[in-house]
Amino acid sequence: MVRPRRPASWSGWALATGTIALCLVAAEFALRWHTSSSLLWQFPNFIELDLRSDERERDQLRYDPVLGWDLQPGASGLLAGKPITISADGMRRHATLAKEGSGPPILALGDSYTEGYAVADDETWPANLERMTARPVLSGGVRDYGIDQMVLKAEKLVPLLKPGTVVLAFIASDIDRTALSVRNRRHKPFFSAAGEGLDLRNVPVPTEAYAGPFTIARRILGHSYLLHFVMNRLGAYETWHGDTLETGEDGDLLSCRLMDRFAALARREKVEALVVGFPRYEDWAWPRKGEEQRKRVAAVLACAGRAGLPVLDTYGDFARAGVADDPEAFFVEWHFNERSNALAARLIASGLAARGR
Repeated sequence: MVRPRRPASWSGWALATGTIALCLVAAEFALRWHTSSSLLWQFPNFIELDLRSDERERDQLRYDPVLGWDLQPGASGLLAGKPITISADGMRRHATLAKEGSGPPILALGDSYTEGYAVADDETWPANLERMTARPVLSGGVRDYGIDQMVLKAEKLVPLLKPGTVVLAFIASDIDRTALSVRNRRHKPFFSAAGEGLDLRNVPVPTEAYAGPFTIARRILGHSYLLHFVMNRLGAYETWHGDTLETGEDGDLLSCRLMDRFAALARREKVEALVVGFPRYEDWAWPRKGEEQRKRVAAVLACAGRAGLPVLDTYGDFARAGVADDPEAFFVEWHFNERSNALAARLIASGLAARGR
């Protein structure tokens, strides 16, 4: 008796693989057609396009052996399509409206929210704060900074500039950046937890650009608009681009201990300080994840409070302003627009006034 032959197992795998491949190709072209018909005959590497866009703004930054990078003194150009001017002392410039004899300056430190991404020079929150307080405000925010770089910059500038007040403003992403040794292909300093304190590592910061792992795979798969779209929607933009490198440290723990370090600087230099937590666009677009990130920000603010630093959590004030109903009215390119910067400045001005600063 001849037994019926069973189909070879490989043929089943081949059929399944072919079906999946056909579905992915169909999804690729359907998404391209839905986004822009020009993508049906244009096949750029989307990773390289994004990195090339970053390159156009790199002239606004300079290498720093301790901070990794800082604003380039005297540079100007466009930042996310908006004019940016950097002063000779490396601060984002804005119209000077402070009254003469109004007191020592306020030094504003932070990331791109403080530098003013996608807004003009006079639309940043430091510019608004100067108009509201009539005190000189030095805008020392730098794109892509983590809390570690903010504190290191404070240690560099406070003894030099002798401000009356230092405002350190951060978002949840800045907590994660303290656990990176590379950000946007740029090497950065980082801390490691040592006993009850911190050890500074990677200083002097390496100068060469970081290429990232799996370069060949990204050169090939980077041409897929479907992968580009999915990775961005999943919040895996940096992982997909391969432009960051994690240290394995606990960013939340490091950020908490950095508040102690910042408080020690404020006491040593006899300067008033305020630590501010800002919400992000993502906190409103994805509320469940946003709630988790809000708790992380609140935890770092609590660490700052225990270290003796005044704190300001702006999340509730933004919620009362109606951000949840229309996030697009408060954000541009995932950053504060002019409306949000004005609100942030009012909250900070009130916080300083309440403490007599």
